[in-house]
Parts: sequence; structure tokens; C-alpha cells
Amino acid sequence: MSLLPKYAAYSLTNQQHRHTVELFLDLVCPFSARLWSTLVENNLPTKYKSSIEFIFRHQIQPWHSQSVLVHTVIMAVAHEQPNRLFDAITGLFKRQRELFDEHVEEKTQVEIYQRILNLLNEQTNIQLDLNIFRTNKNEANGGNTLTTDVKYHVKYARKHAVHVSPTVFVDGLEQSDISSQWTAQQWTDFLDKLQ
Repeated sequence: MSLLPKYAAYSLTNQQHRHTVELFLDLVCPFSARLWSTLVENNLPTKYKSSIEFIFRHQIQPWHSQSVLVHTVIMAVAHEQPNRLFDAITGLFKRQRELFDEHVEEKTQVEIYQRILNLLNEQTNIQLDLNIFRTNKNEANGGNTLTTDVKYHVKYARKHAVHVSPTVFVDGLEQSDISSQWTAQQWTDFLDKLQ
């Protein structure tokens, strides 16, 4: 949970006086892609890095069944190559249309994973082993090595009552006025007020 900078004294371990912007995004959602693109293409996370911590939060939309697979790949990048996470998110957002429902409805889970990994590699040169995403055959319905991560992120979003993407929280509170339609200038005006 985020903590307003003015309440930093309540933190037992971290005395940094920074604001937190949590971006609950779905990698298969065009509105999430638009919001991410506005922030990234205008270098806003870099511009404000001394005073604002931007956090990507997984908001997996269950009505796009492939969304859990795309997010699982990003979770694997976070484990395997954490310094490339930002690139991986940006790369998959740029190619998200190739993962829309109409492009994957006839594919198996393994075929979808392979497609995601190919897109990731083409966009970022990040290579992951498909076996990371294979089902644990030693346990009935045991998922894969990243299932625990998926459960954590889904629980986190649910606990914060996040229902749609994109959703943005600032210092722990939802900011329902923030929209994927916001321009870089609107973001800048908003973020300047936080400093």
C-alpha cells in the first residue's frame, strides 16, 4: 500500500518522501496501451523519478483469456531479466493487436505462449524458455512456475477493488478522473501538483 509523503514517519523502514503512482493495466487492453504510451513516449516516469515512484500493476481482464498468458510472460521477465521489464511491457503493448481475441481464438495455450515469446523477442531481443510456462505435470491442475505470481497480482488488484483497466492510484487512492484519453500535458499538470 502506498503512503502519502507527508505520512512518511509512519513507515518503519522507508523514510523516502515520494509519491506513488500505481498503474493497473492490462497488456491486451487498448486503453491501457494508450495510457502507457502517453507516459512512456513523453518520458514522464524518468522526468519525475526523483519525486514520484511509478509502479506497473497487473490488471488481468478475465474476458480476454489470453491476458493471463501475456501477463505471465511479463512476470517471467520480472524474474529472469528485471532490468528489461520496462522494455518488455512497452514491446508487448506495441504488438498487442496481434494478441487480440480474433488472432488467438483457434490457438492452444502453448501456441499462444509461443506467439507472445516470439513477439517479445522481435520487439526487445528478450528470449525466454517456453518450458517456464509449461504445466506442472507432478500436480493435478497445478499451473506453472508462475501461477503463484499470477495469484498474488490478481489478489492485489481485487483487494484494491480494481475492476477495469486502466485504473490509476496515487498514494493509495484511486484517481477516477485519470483517463487513457489524457494527453502528456494533462499528465504533466497533474504530476507537477504532486511535487
